Amino acid sequence: MKFVDEFREPEVITRTSAEIRRLADPAAITASWKCAADTAHAIYRFGLKDLLPSNIELIHGPGCPVCVLPMGRIG
Repeated sequence: MKFVDEFREPEVITRTSAEIRRLADPAAITASWKCAADTAHAIYRFGLKDLLPSNIELIHGPGCPVCVLPMGRIG
């Protein structure tokens, strides 16, 4: 499946991780996003956090209104 199989190639992940480390060194980088549920699950499920250098900090946001509001208040 296009755009899925590409992310299941260890060589691609290894090269991409090395490039992120090269670009991030030595700067401290903090990345944050508002709606974090799906993204955070994917990051930890697939071990992506372990591929990032220690100077990159991921901050998960409080969630978007769709994720955190009761269904009765949406719409």
